[in-house]
Amino acid sequence: MPCFSGYNRRSYEPLLGDRPVRRAKTAGPSGDYTAQGVQKEPALRNGNAVKRNRFKIEKKVALPVQEFNRLKSAAKVLTLEDRLNALMLREQEMKLLEEETERTKQYFKQIDEARKKKEEELSRGLEGQEPNEKLKVLERAFLAKHEQEEEVKKANRIILDAKCHAVRDAQVQEKYELQKELRKDEQRLEKQVIDRAKKALSEEDAKYERLHEEKQKYAHEIKKQLNERENARFLEAERIEEEAIMLRKANEVIKRDEERQAKLAKERRLKYRDDLAKVVEMSTTFRRMLCEQEREAEMRIAAYMRAKEERMKALQVEQKLAKEELERKQQRIYNLAEKILQSKSDREEMSYLREQERIEREYRRKEKEAAVRKKQIEKELAEARERQMQETKHRQALQIARAEQEFNTLIETLKEAEAKQKREDELRECRRKCYRRDIIQQIGDNEMKRRSLQELEKNQASAWRESERQRDANIRAVITAKLNAMREACLPDKYIKDVEKQLSRIVGKDKTLPKLVS
Repeated sequence: MPCFSGYNRRSYEPLLGDRPVRRAKTAGPSGDYTAQGVQKEPALRNGNAVKRNRFKIEKKVALPVQEFNRLKSAAKVLTLEDRLNALMLREQEMKLLEEETERTKQYFKQIDEARKKKEEELSRGLEGQEPNEKLKVLERAFLAKHEQEEEVKKANRIILDAKCHAVRDAQVQEKYELQKELRKDEQRLEKQVIDRAKKALSEEDAKYERLHEEKQKYAHEIKKQLNERENARFLEAERIEEEAIMLRKANEVIKRDEERQAKLAKERRLKYRDDLAKVVEMSTTFRRMLCEQEREAEMRIAAYMRAKEERMKALQVEQKLAKEELERKQQRIYNLAEKILQSKSDREEMSYLREQERIEREYRRKEKEAAVRKKQIEKELAEARERQMQETKHRQALQIARAEQEFNTLIETLKEAEAKQKREDELRECRRKCYRRDIIQQIGDNEMKRRSLQELEKNQASAWRESERQRDANIRAVITAKLNAMREACLPDKYIKDVEKQLSRIVGKDKTLPKLVS
């Protein structure tokens, strides 16, 4: 361990008095030195009070202002957005620092290259002195870095206290050896030192009181923050429970919607079946109507045939009557001819011939009219039959075409409805899957955020503990160096042992600090 200075002159220079005090042979460095923050000097008059004040000071836990501000700033609850923004800002700052460092390196590199020859020349002349100078610079930097730590400040106060006691003892030893004319001056100086020590102790007590209050306030803030953290965990648990309830409700809604859609699909299928049954019934009705129409047509044909038979019978009866009439006329002619033959009269014969010719003409005319009328009736019946068959076929074709068109329209409607229902089911299934995937992804994102926050808190706590361990090690090294410097300054052993005893209580004290909350 290198030999560090046993005290920091800058820490007590503002406390020096106006009147110089001569240094004893066993004292520390020379110069104007008046103790500030001395705890044992009042022991010359009131040792119990000093002892009480010393223990009172030892029981207090002093927290540096920088450490308190750092812990206070670290105790703030940061949201995820704040942390992300802080990380982004930190990355930007690191990037800027890297760029600035690179520029600085280039700048110093140029300077080093420009002054390389001069440095080499100076290094040749100062090869023997450079290690010592560098070592002294490192020692001063190490001491300056840790002079603001509270433990180092306490150690400085204890060391200064011991040195003040050593100086006081040396001064007392010299006072007894001096002349009586210097006694009053020594007493005045002693009184000044005691007054300054009392004033320093009062200020130190006030400072420790303020630090104690700040520590209590910090502990209260830590407790408050822990409560807020517990409330945040409780709210997080409630949020997770609400998300689970929401997911369960969403599943219930999806299930009810699926049941409703299945019910609607079933109703539509039943409706399609009813429509198809109606179409089948309509087709059956059309077939029955066609059958009835065919039966009616057959009945009309049968009626027509009956009418035709009746007309034919009537015609036959008429022909029979005409034939009978002709036979009667022929019989009359025959009778008349017999009479003519009997009368042998020419006049009657001529009349007979004329009458016979007239009867024949009349018979031929009636036969011709009957044949024409029969032919006309047959033609009319054939035309009516043909027209009726054409009308029946046309009506049947129209009914079949209409039924086929209605059936095709119904089939197309059913196909379109089924396709539309299928598209709606696919879209609903896709939405349900997307909704479920979004909920699962949201829950996974929240879990990842929670784990990342826990990992960040764990890393921050580990870094804080590591920095605290390094800080404690540095403080112990500084205190050890100061003790070695006191030994090298040839202080009496009783003061060194007293300082070691007090510093052992400070260094060995339990330093359990509140958990870092980020």
